[in-house]
Amino acid sequence: MEEFYLRLVLEGDVSKFSWFIDRYKDMAFSIAYRVVNNREDAEEVVQDAFLKAFKSLEKFRRGSRFSTWLYRIVVNTALTRVRSEPPKMETFDETVASDVVVGEVESAYRALDLSEQKELVNDALVELNVEDRLILVLYYLEENTVEEISETTGIARENVKMKLHRARGRLYVIMNNKLKSEIRSVLR
Repeated sequence: MEEFYLRLVLEGDVSKFSWFIDRYKDMAFSIAYRVVNNREDAEEVVQDAFLKAFKSLEKFRRGSRFSTWLYRIVVNTALTRVRSEPPKMETFDETVASDVVVGEVESAYRALDLSEQKELVNDALVELNVEDRLILVLYYLEENTVEEISETTGIARENVKMKLHRARGRLYVIMNNKLKSEIRSVLR
C-alpha cells in the first residue's frame, strides 16, 4: 500500500501524501513529544518533519521501510529543536544502579494500577537525558528493533545495545527513587 501511495505522490498527486500523514502522525508525535517534552514543540516538530519528508520524498530509498526513514527525520528534527537548550550533564553511577534490586522495583511497580504505572514511567522518562529517553521510547514504546534504532538515530548497532542497557539502568534508579519516595510519603 505504501508503494502505491508513494508512486502516486511522486507522479504528482501530492494530495495522496495525506495517507502517510494519517498513517504515521501518532507515531511521529509520540517520538517528538518524548524528545522535546512539550506538546506544542512536538506538534511543530511533527509538522516540520512531514514537510521535510515530503520535500525529500524522491530521496527515499525503497530498500528500507518508509516508517524507519520518517522516524529518522522526526528524531533529527526533534533533536535539532532541543539542541538550543543547555545540555543536562548527567552521570551514571553503575554502583548505584547495581544497588537497585530490579525485583523490588518490578514488584512495587506491579502493585500499582495501570494509570499509576503509566504516570510513574512517564515521570521517570522525563528525568532521563534526551538520548536515553529516545532510545527507550523507540525500543519499548514504538517496538523498534536495535537495528531500526540504529538506522533511525545513526548510532552504531553495538552502541545502541550499550546505550539501551545503560538507559534501562538509569530508568530503574529513577523509578526506584520515585517508588521509595511514594512509600515514605504514604507512611508519614
